[in-house]
Amino acid sequence: MSKQLIVRLISSKDHDMSKAELIKLVRETGSDRYDKNRKQMFDDFYGKHNIDFFGTIVEEAKLDDYIAEMEHEFGTKTLGDRKRRVEPDIAIMYNASNCNMVQHVYEDRLTSDCFQFISSPKEALEEVREL
Repeated sequence: MSKQLIVRLISSKDHDMSKAELIKLVRETGSDRYDKNRKQMFDDFYGKHNIDFFGTIVEEAKLDDYIAEMEHEFGTKTLGDRKRRVEPDIAIMYNASNCNMVQHVYEDRLTSDCFQFISSPKEALEEVREL
């Protein structure tokens, strides 16, 4: 069984810095959450769960296929919650063993796409990839 990773796709256009600066920041800190005053989407709902990031668990052996698929689907998926297409240009991969899935976020299921770092984002970080 291959290692499990959690993939987080983001768009540098949603940030107040260049893509190169954002990639450098994530590699140095382990996270794209650099502004403590910036709220996450739907913070009124998600804020009570103390979520560090959103992502999807993927087997390392299937990582490239998953990223390629999501590069095409992400824009359509974001239309529903953001009312605009978000085109991801950065993939952040975390080691799933260094993160906890937040359970019971959605009332109809145990699992979620919400995660917390066990120790620090930097310790959980596996890779940052420009798409």
